[in-house]
Amino acid sequence: MKRLVDYALREPVFVMLGLLLFVFAGVVAFKNLSVEAFPDVTDSQVTVIALYPGRAAEEVEKQVSLQIEVALSGLPHAVRVFSHTQFGLSFTVITYDDDADIHTSRQQVAERLRGLSLPDGVEVRMAPIATPVGEIMRFRLRGDGRNTTDLRTLQDWTVERALRQVPGVADVVSMGGFIKQYEIRPDTEKLRAHRLTYQNLQDALARGNSNAGGSYVAQGTQQYAIRGIGLLSSAEEIGQVVVATRAGGTPILIRDLAEVHVGALPRLGTVGQDYDDDIVTGIVIMRRGENPSVVLQGVKQKIAELNERGLPEGVQIQPFYDRTWLMEKTLKTVFRNLLEGALLVSLVLYLFLSNLRASLAVVVVIPLALLSTFLGLKIMGVPANLLSLGAMDFGIIVDGAVIVIENIMHRLSLRSETMSDEERRNVVADAAQEVGRPTLFSMLIIIAAHIPIFALQRHEGRIFQPMALSVTAALIGALIVSLTLVPLLAYWTLRRGLPHDDNALVKRCKALYAPVLDWALGQRKLVVAIALAAFAASCVVATRLGSEFLPELNEGTIWVNLRLPSSVSNPEASRILQEVRRTLLTIPEVRTTVSKAGQPEDGTDPKTISMAEVFVDLKPIDNWRAGLSKEQLILEMEQAVSALPGMEPTFSMPIRDNVLESISQIDGQIVVKVAGDDLTKLRELTEAIEAQIRQVRGVQRAEIDRQGDVPQLLIRIKREEAARYGLNVGDIEDVIGAALAGKPVTQLWEGERRFDVVIRLAAHQRTLAELAAIPIPRPDGGYVSLGRISQIEEVSGAMNIAREAGRRTMAIGIFIRGRDMGSVVTDMKQLVADHVKVPDNYQVSWSGEFENQERAMKRLALVVPLSLLLIFVLLFDAFSSLKKALLILVNVPLALIGGFVALWIFHTPLSVSAAIGFIALSGQAVLNGVVMLSVFQQLEELGLPLLDAVRAGALQRLRTVLMTAMLAALGLLPMALSHDIGAETQRPLALVVIGGLVSATLLTLIVLPVLYATWFRSKAQTIKAS
Repeated sequence: MKRLVDYALREPVFVMLGLLLFVFAGVVAFKNLSVEAFPDVTDSQVTVIALYPGRAAEEVEKQVSLQIEVALSGLPHAVRVFSHTQFGLSFTVITYDDDADIHTSRQQVAERLRGLSLPDGVEVRMAPIATPVGEIMRFRLRGDGRNTTDLRTLQDWTVERALRQVPGVADVVSMGGFIKQYEIRPDTEKLRAHRLTYQNLQDALARGNSNAGGSYVAQGTQQYAIRGIGLLSSAEEIGQVVVATRAGGTPILIRDLAEVHVGALPRLGTVGQDYDDDIVTGIVIMRRGENPSVVLQGVKQKIAELNERGLPEGVQIQPFYDRTWLMEKTLKTVFRNLLEGALLVSLVLYLFLSNLRASLAVVVVIPLALLSTFLGLKIMGVPANLLSLGAMDFGIIVDGAVIVIENIMHRLSLRSETMSDEERRNVVADAAQEVGRPTLFSMLIIIAAHIPIFALQRHEGRIFQPMALSVTAALIGALIVSLTLVPLLAYWTLRRGLPHDDNALVKRCKALYAPVLDWALGQRKLVVAIALAAFAASCVVATRLGSEFLPELNEGTIWVNLRLPSSVSNPEASRILQEVRRTLLTIPEVRTTVSKAGQPEDGTDPKTISMAEVFVDLKPIDNWRAGLSKEQLILEMEQAVSALPGMEPTFSMPIRDNVLESISQIDGQIVVKVAGDDLTKLRELTEAIEAQIRQVRGVQRAEIDRQGDVPQLLIRIKREEAARYGLNVGDIEDVIGAALAGKPVTQLWEGERRFDVVIRLAAHQRTLAELAAIPIPRPDGGYVSLGRISQIEEVSGAMNIAREAGRRTMAIGIFIRGRDMGSVVTDMKQLVADHVKVPDNYQVSWSGEFENQERAMKRLALVVPLSLLLIFVLLFDAFSSLKKALLILVNVPLALIGGFVALWIFHTPLSVSAAIGFIALSGQAVLNGVVMLSVFQQLEELGLPLLDAVRAGALQRLRTVLMTAMLAALGLLPMALSHDIGAETQRPLALVVIGGLVSATLLTLIVLPVLYATWFRSKAQTIKAS
């Protein structure tokens, strides 16, 4: 330690060069650092999407989902395999633990999928490497005078292609409008008259649409490549394809048997904005681990290029959701809080030190510690975010520098100002060395206090580990600066005009403190009893605190979730959502509304048509009605939407909604999963649990996820009847699939764009009344109607079949309001246990944020004692005394008093954020104890009696203890008082630290000297007697 300080004082050139290099590296790291509004907390996941168009959920489960599930079981590091099976879609999510490498995991999934034997027509692919919080932009493609089919074509073939080229973009999900295709609508009477079948049409189209290569031919000195061009290029050419020839060589063309139209792929969802019922939208999804600021900048630049010259005249891309605003707002909140904290720290320093030069020597540590943070985050590859930067308490960070500068000032004030440079250098070196070891151990102890945060796993680990890394990097940087640059600056600047006595503020504090200390030392038992009573009372208060996982981050936008009838059609869903949008637009603070129901055609979002969402973009808060809060605005929206028939809205936010769903694949803060085999019994059991949960106070919404039946039309083939006509089941189902669903036969190219050509009956022939009359061709050239060889009946089938861990699962998504999560779950579990009997082969589990909270608290309960043990080892090493180390550790539980009381006063539940505050508080409490006990020890070594050493030492260190505590508390004060966007997640942490420091400071100044005098009295008496 002495060598380091001496080197800094004697080689200032090297110190300044090293400082310049460090500053340069920190600035470069800051400019290249990835910055996010909120940490990406989602687990590593691989999503497998299998499309099986036209098939009901039951068929997809049997033929696709089960096979994928079996193939993907037992993957390394996988913790959950969950699937949703719906009409034409199997959506499987594999969730991994923290040790999994996403690229290796995807490779293993791809290998397993290659070995699958799936039915013809199934398309299986993996979703891109993205996360549920990767949605960085949503936009609408507008085009005056163009229909939504043309706009969707431009979206798919121009906009999507261009945006995918932006570095960092993983996917662009398009929805709305109609995907263009060419439909051949056969006339069944004409087919029958010409004795032709659907198969004849399919074969003719396949053969009538191809190019050929004829190698090459040499002509003189040149060589010609030979191409046979026969690809279809228009609807007219489709009509000219020959299906058959009759006697005399008369060709029968497709146009003789059918009408050729430009049609559209059947939609599974609908999107609308404000007063427009059908629009084309896109979602830009960022690749995992990319810098959102850089990716968004690239996307905006590409959109500007497309709007300027990449799209036809009158067509424009208009973003309506952009993550940039949230990022700028949250980071503005963070940096303003940091700046205000730094100013408060500077003010306190000046008030206590009464010397501007000394105050500036300490303040220099703040920007350097911040640069150290940026450097640490960049080296570790961790992005900066609201929590990692917001938890920076400059008061704690400058503690080391305060201790050093305060002791240097104290030593210099005892000497004459006329001493030589060498003498001054030696005084500064000795003063810095005197407190160097306690400073080092204090910083190490604060770092050790943050170790439990590094042990957190999955969601909570990803939230708080960057914060612990930020604080640790800042403390390391501050420690090095405190022992090198601060003594050097003190040597350079503290030459004249040093106060040789305490200033008025410190004198006043000592005048108030001295009689209190004398009383406490005279009434030791009473003081200890009061401290224990306060601790017991705070423990009682702690039991009254509720618990939650994390406070909600205000994203500045609103997401309205609605449930429509499970059998709702696309047009009806569109009509209902139009009413909802118009109702929301009547509220003056709403800027625009975008509604969505169902899923995109690529299956990337497994929502059913009955699951509707409305994105509500709000005007800037300055334009709101006077005195209106966001809570009041949401209540007004809820009342307006609830007035519509059958509407029960719930409110969330885009990022929060996606994060909640990623935790357990179900939308809800708390998720109850019921696993079993029989769908009917499973539904009955889940409904019974739901009924009990709805009775619990604080439950805003509890509903079974994707519950409901969809009407189905079963065509049961009569095998005997079919056999009588020489028909196999496959012959009949080929006609059903082709004529009703529309089977792609070939493709038509328009430049670089290609569109499916399908054979499909006209809409009026696909009605329930006409279904039985569909002609089925017989092998002898005749026809039989579908109604003759089958039984057509209406039944209901599953809308969604969820599976987890190899079993069918139904889940209840629960949102709470007005109560904390812990108490709500306790009440729900009690009610379910008392009133619902769960059969032996069925299982009920609790998931969602509650699962994360339980896991985090269990992990902390295991790791915090280990952290305290490490702190104890450091203290024992510092003081070489078991008693002294234990005495300082007593400060930790007593410091919790103020933290619990602060949470109780401000009605704040105990969350993981508050728990992290207690961890940071324990380090600060120990630091104060180290500062106080080290001076007691020094004064005793100088020969002072125990009580005199305690009294003199406590008065000597009063300024240091008050300064460090006030600095740490005031450094977080702006965070505790802030109500800006992004402050919600920081406030519990700040409240705990500030409240805890109040009690910790009182205990350090009053209880610690009393305990020291009591514990070491016998030792002092023994020494005196000898």
